[in-house]
Amino acid sequence: NFAHYIDSIVLGAHNYAHTKTWDPEGIVSTLPSLATALLGIMAGHILRLRKDFAERTVWLFAAGNLLIAAGLVCHTWLPINKKLWTSSFALFMGGLDFVIFALSLWFVDHLGARRWTRPFTILGMNAIAVYMAAELFASTLDALGWQKQIFASVFAPIASPNNASLLYALSFTLLISGFAWVLHRRGWHLKV
Repeated sequence: NFAHYIDSIVLGAHNYAHTKTWDPEGIVSTLPSLATALLGIMAGHILRLRKDFAERTVWLFAAGNLLIAAGLVCHTWLPINKKLWTSSFALFMGGLDFVIFALSLWFVDHLGARRWTRPFTILGMNAIAVYMAAELFASTLDALGWQKQIFASVFAPIASPNNASLLYALSFTLLISGFAWVLHRRGWHLKV
């Protein structure tokens, strides 16, 4: 693909250690990731506008839907691909983030529906610790060969492959959320 072609010219043999042929953080993939960060800044600017709260929320929601549409249009010639962080992926996910952010603002800040946000607050209080624990746990399961065994013995027999994968991911997320809850209950909050 184009990303691999450019990376091989510019980076040569200095590619991702696992694949040795392509780099998910390569030259071409870095540009859309920078755009993703800029979309986050744009969302912050919309939120800080001196406009009515409802108007700012509508702007976020509308911008999100336009970004989703742009991502789907771009998908016709450049597939939505997280591993390569394609432009279509950046647009689509940025749009999805805008829409979810707008909906969350409306329900939490406008309507005052805060009770359902508690699990997310607990995860956010230790975001770095939770991320590191998830990476370490997933890497350990994979290195020991247990991830495939757990999937094959527990999840594959009870659902179709796609749904079994979803159940595995939800179980993993629930387990990591339990870890965050334990940290929160003990008052341990990792800060940088």
